[in-house]
Amino acid sequence: MEYGMVVKGNWNTFLTLAEEKLLLVQRRHAFVIFWPILFTAFTLGLLLLLSFFVFITLFHSLSLFVIVSLLLLSASMSLIAKVIIDWYFHVYILTTRKILEVWYTPLTSYSVNDVLLDKVNCTEIDIKIQGFIHELIGIGDIVVTFDRPTHQEEFVFNDIPQPKIIEKFLTRRLMDHQSNAPLFPMWFRERHGFVKN
Repeated sequence: MEYGMVVKGNWNTFLTLAEEKLLLVQRRHAFVIFWPILFTAFTLGLLLLLSFFVFITLFHSLSLFVIVSLLLLSASMSLIAKVIIDWYFHVYILTTRKILEVWYTPLTSYSVNDVLLDKVNCTEIDIKIQGFIHELIGIGDIVVTFDRPTHQEEFVFNDIPQPKIIEKFLTRRLMDHQSNAPLFPMWFRERHGFVKN
């Protein structure tokens, strides 16, 4: 794939239309799971300190402290595993015929949002980079708008790594798709969440 984008796994199961080729499979940036994991670990540390104070200092019961600590550790590991699984199974897919957002949470929910590119008349692609940290790390949102005068069809790639590279890739692919209809322009506008002086 171009720009070092590698398609991993068997994503062909999402391709349901005839003569369709997979162009891009993209997850959200891994940094988005950093803060929930850090918050869970911090909360676990505070609860372990509280349980140490309560069960060792006040009640003088080592066995209760060990049991509560194991329960807290188990609950924290379950929350961290859920955060990672939710991130892993939230995927954006671009094919020659459609754009899909697949959000699968095992045993709870399954959601697919798709736009058929055959029905698109006009496309605008916007990049939103929210703040200095996201600019340094390379995280941003890509908003693809279809039928811009109606303002009804937006497809958002949230927290994508290397949004500028993905935007160029999407622009080229969608322009290739619209090459048989040159009357409909493609717009590109970059938006930042901070003000440059």
